[in-house]
Amino acid sequence: MNKNRMGTVSVMIVGAILLIVFLFIAYAALDSGRPQIVLPDSGSTQEPADPESGEGNRDLAARLEVTPSSVQNVIATLARPEAYSQELSITMYWSGGSGTAYVNSYVRNGAVRMDTVLPDGQWRHILRDGGQTYIWYNSDTADVYQAPTGSFSVDDELWVPTYEDLLEVAPERLAEAGYETYLETDCIYAATAEDGDGYAERYWIAVDSGLLVAAERLQNGQTVYLMEASDTTVSEPSPELFTLPDGTALSAAAD
Repeated sequence: MNKNRMGTVSVMIVGAILLIVFLFIAYAALDSGRPQIVLPDSGSTQEPADPESGEGNRDLAARLEVTPSSVQNVIATLARPEAYSQELSITMYWSGGSGTAYVNSYVRNGAVRMDTVLPDGQWRHILRDGGQTYIWYNSDTADVYQAPTGSFSVDDELWVPTYEDLLEVAPERLAEAGYETYLETDCIYAATAEDGDGYAERYWIAVDSGLLVAAERLQNGQTVYLMEASDTTVSEPSPELFTLPDGTALSAAAD
């Protein structure tokens, strides 16, 4: 709220000051229940937090109230690590059964590797780097599929959502938002209302790392998809992980 400066000295101005003070107090009392975003003091001399530590995110979250109308703006301000590893489980549910794939995901120097244990026990390796995507199964060194990344999306194939998916949701579809603890991780939570086909999504994003901890899709109130990150490590994965089976080191393997 902007404060007006008072400059002249007279009985009339003194009366005006008292009136403004009264209105200010009354307005503050009425306004206290509204969601507000409190920006940091531009004149603060506090040292900036290390983005990799997540402390900056925690400081920011401590000042922000998360509501359906503000959650996208809050998430967009979170700092995210440039290198990290995650262990994911992805479960699809259908009438009478379900299937789960387990994924080790690694991010380094802009490249992504996903090692997936499929429901049939096979290992599938997907490595995306420098505009190219490479796929091979188990330890097969002879049969590596390669294609331009533009024609192949790892996230689309596995339907591993990201925080960008939440940012792209139409604001009017957001029905719930706040802070929750999920898998012992402090998270920003957001949920959409059901669409015309009965589908709704729920997201949990870690406050400290800004990374997705879990995502759930429901149809008519029943879970049909669940992704959970059981472990997240914010550090550079080994460069050996960004090497093809024939020993070719991709650009992400460089220190």
